[in-house]
Amino acid sequence: MIISRLEGGLGNQMFQYAYGLYAARRNATQLWLDVGSYACKPQHGFLLDRFQIEAAALPGNWEYKIPRRYRSQKPTALDRIADGMLWGNLRRLKQPGFGFYPKCLSVSNNRYLVGYWQSEKFFPGMRQELLRQFALREAPSEQSLRVAARIQACNSVAVHVRRGDYLCSQASGIYAIQELDYYRSCLSHWAEGKSNVQVFVFSNDMSWCQEELDLPWPTHWVEHNSALTAHEDMWLMSQAACCIIANSTFSWWAAWLNQRPEKAVYAPPNWFMDKSLDEEHLVPPDWIREIPRSLRSAA
Repeated sequence: MIISRLEGGLGNQMFQYAYGLYAARRNATQLWLDVGSYACKPQHGFLLDRFQIEAAALPGNWEYKIPRRYRSQKPTALDRIADGMLWGNLRRLKQPGFGFYPKCLSVSNNRYLVGYWQSEKFFPGMRQELLRQFALREAPSEQSLRVAARIQACNSVAVHVRRGDYLCSQASGIYAIQELDYYRSCLSHWAEGKSNVQVFVFSNDMSWCQEELDLPWPTHWVEHNSALTAHEDMWLMSQAACCIIANSTFSWWAAWLNQRPEKAVYAPPNWFMDKSLDEEHLVPPDWIREIPRSLRSAA
């Protein structure tokens, strides 16, 4: 048995699921999901059920199987007895720090996984299976389908601008805020020599984008989805010919799930302000992180 602890929003949950599925497949066992963190931090909630995932939430009466510190209820006398039995408590595997650790690929069975696992290197060989399991469980709304048709009919660029929560005091010292020059430079680099280029903007601060993101291409502000249907925004971004992502796991997954053979993905050169956080393996090697200086200055 493998149990993956889920924390954070949709993008984080997808990384935690992906590594958990890799660990389960490696050990020919079943994956379960611990969603207990959302009992005290409900701002995100369990969101993976929007996809065709095969793993289910850990039943409440199996909570004794996870390390005591992660249980939602205080341990009873029966829990303490169970802790001392071989079947009672899975061994925790905690990500040593932010970054990729090759030793984690040798994960053994009967583990409780704690971490963010933000690199495709944590789930090698899993792309086709994850594409299947991260397909939408239900058909998108009619409005999303109309937007998708427009995205598919042109040289489309999905631009993700994340501000909002990144500006709060808790996150402001961790995540780099991407400047307008980043988006303009990436757009200029990709659009050069192309016709019928159209930009589709996704953001948690759309009013700022509409005021500041003045672009020389037809621009569509995609804002019909809510937090409950954000998975449809992810799906829409994955339909574009080009993805310009923010330093966000949400748009990271939109780009990674994009199956267009000619797709281009641009990722920020700086993901974190905190330079102690290792981002070396966060972005796949075929994504573009550096724009030629001449284009940066021209944009």
